[in-house]
Amino acid sequence: MNPVLRSLDNGFPDLIIHLGVLTIIYVLGIVIYVKLTPHKELELVQDGNMAAATTFSALVIGLVLPLAAVVYRNSGIWDIVIWGVVSLFLQLFLFRVTDFIFRGMPGRIENNEMAPALVLSAFKIAGSIALASALVTQL
Repeated sequence: MNPVLRSLDNGFPDLIIHLGVLTIIYVLGIVIYVKLTPHKELELVQDGNMAAATTFSALVIGLVLPLAAVVYRNSGIWDIVIWGVVSLFLQLFLFRVTDFIFRGMPGRIENNEMAPALVLSAFKIAGSIALASALVTQL
């Protein structure tokens, strides 16, 4: 058998399993975050609220970066699950920290205030980059 086909035959099932678990954890993380935050991100985004769209986009990026780091390091399924949960907790924690700094963050997002939304987005992305970097060097 051709070495390329043999490599595909050996690696493809693992790829599908890892990608499937990553996708499930990623989607669950987004759903849980949306349910736990006091404002309705998706409704606000559909209504054209740029602050909500900005912070939701940062969440989408922020949740996947640590997961990508875990997969990059060829870690196991349980590592994807564990670090996916940690990534979700990090995003929720960063939301609370930013809410503490900018009092009334949910209302400010609902009012389409971009300045605090951008700071929250920066915290989300920076936190996930830090976590992903630590995972790449430690796993």
